[in-house]
Amino acid sequence: MEARNHTGVRGDERNLARMLNNALREADACGGYALDAEAAGNERLAGFFRNVQETYTSVAGRAEEMLGDGGEGRPPAGVRQDGAAAGEDPGDVSDR
Repeated sequence: MEARNHTGVRGDERNLARMLNNALREADACGGYALDAEAAGNERLAGFFRNVQETYTSVAGRAEEMLGDGGEGRPPAGVRQDGAAAGEDPGDVSDR
């Protein structure tokens, strides 16, 4: 049985979401650091920060992919196999 918190989100999904958020913040920070280094004329340091920014951007992309497939090649929590959100009103299903 999967452990879920009071919001219905599994711990691994929550951790992936946190990783995504942190990686995006760090990528943004590195972009700012690179601009500061460029403004100071230090292209070597600016290049370092751009490389680190690319790494964080890659990590964020991977976390986003994993969240999109539920972390294990399955639909995310709250989404049925047919793609509709589990809590969503299916509307008129009489002709399905």
